[in-house]
Amino acid sequence: MSVLILGGDKIKPIKEMLGSFGVERIIHWTARNQKRGRKQDKPIPIDVNVVVMLTNFLNHNAMKHYRAEAKSKDIPIVYSTRNVECLKQEFISVLHKLDQDSEICKECEHYLSCYERDV
Repeated sequence: MSVLILGGDKIKPIKEMLGSFGVERIIHWTARNQKRGRKQDKPIPIDVNVVVMLTNFLNHNAMKHYRAEAKSKDIPIVYSTRNVECLKQEFISVLHKLDQDSEICKECEHYLSCYERDV
């Protein structure tokens, strides 16, 4: 699974927590430095499965732009503060809402036990 984190500066504890959920690739955009280009020039990468927005580090225009883009690409969005426990609860909540046929679920090592399927 691949996750794009928008906002925040120091996210090492968040990376560790996401790693415990089997997230293999984490892309982090601080969204702080405007010199790196306008948000329209930086689309969400194609291989991202989940977008995490750290709400206390993003302005409203950036959140609005990336929310619209994620929804148009049918990518789940997790909204949270930088608090690891808060993010963990929101991440679990979003994953529980996914359809059992979603690619994210099929890639998970716990897929069979979640849906009690036989292969």
